[in-house]
Amino acid sequence: MSGYGSKRHVRDVVIATLKMEGRNPDAYNIAGIMRDAIHDRGSGYGYGAGTEEEWRAAVVKHRRPFGVGDMVRVVLEVDGLTEHHYGRIAHFRRANGGGYRGTPVKPHSAHIELLECGARTVPLSEVTAADADFEILTGWSEIHADARNPDGYFRCLECGAYTYKAADVKVVHTASRQCVRLCNDCNNVGRRVRLGHSVMWDGRRSKTTILELRANPALITGSDEDGNADSYREWADALPYLVPAEAAELYKQWKEQQSERIAA
Repeated sequence: MSGYGSKRHVRDVVIATLKMEGRNPDAYNIAGIMRDAIHDRGSGYGYGAGTEEEWRAAVVKHRRPFGVGDMVRVVLEVDGLTEHHYGRIAHFRRANGGGYRGTPVKPHSAHIELLECGARTVPLSEVTAADADFEILTGWSEIHADARNPDGYFRCLECGAYTYKAADVKVVHTASRQCVRLCNDCNNVGRRVRLGHSVMWDGRRSKTTILELRANPALITGSDEDGNADSYREWADALPYLVPAEAAELYKQWKEQQSERIAA
């Protein structure tokens, strides 16, 4: 950026530069960037850009935590279950529910168009960036360990059936450790949140079991002759990330006892 005249022109140049760098201007405090990276030359000489280092520092400093269009996650209580839902921010709102004129620097709430259950207005303090829920592994040995198909590697889950493309990344949902393997072209936030929602649907399908084990965790440690106890244990082995904490601890102790009995 070279020299420019009015503040309005400066603002236009800052926005154009952010777009040129592939950034969404709505995600930045433009006034803050102007203040830190653009200098008034004084004596009628207008404004001019600072150093490249000043520009980079200002861009980092004035990136808003969230911008319109960002994919985010919120936590909702639905029918006794805690669910993680994902959606995109449509706009921001004040504490009284009213809207802002322009883009706020520190908005109170975000109105989010959730993918699975309509729109909600949620305080920004309760909003989490969607990608914070996922770990992305890129090492070939991590992605393709234990591949037993004829190719000797895992194909991309999204397009590999018809392109034969090998997965370039392994996306891990950190809370459940569920994962998908994708090529770089298919690795996008939309596909990642589908993985997060699949965990939510596992919880909904297991609602009765979860609530029963919350109410009586000892159900999971019934005798071997107890068919219901076996069903709880089979479910826990298949979906360990859904087992209520107290039941999970009792089941862990039960398995240790079984191992000791067999060893004896």
